[in-house]
Amino acid sequence: MIVIKSINGTAPPIEPLNFSITKSDLYSDSTGRSSETGTLLQYPIRFGVYSIALEYLGNDIEISALENLIAGSSLTVVFLDNGAYVTKQMYPSDRENITEKIVNGVGRHRLTFNLIEL
Repeated sequence: MIVIKSINGTAPPIEPLNFSITKSDLYSDSTGRSSETGTLLQYPIRFGVYSIALEYLGNDIEISALENLIAGSSLTVVFLDNGAYVTKQMYPSDRENITEKIVNGVGRHRLTFNLIEL
């Protein structure tokens, strides 16, 4: 099953080795405990903000194509969540590209990054 269907309308060149979704709730800075009763005073801003942790294993060409695909500050990402495809505007986090092995001048890379909803 394809977990990342497209990024800006283009299918990724390879499937991720690992794929993990986190949904977070965002609260304002004034959220905290009451000094009088000790109860939590929540001031929500947004609920269910997506973050996708991805890890890819590929050769020089595949990883380069993937890095070019996620270049930019705003990406339209179509991904699988609970059996249905979801479309969100996201941005990429820092990318870590580890070269694991080079054989006959061809590198094998492990690329990790997060896609975070705007």
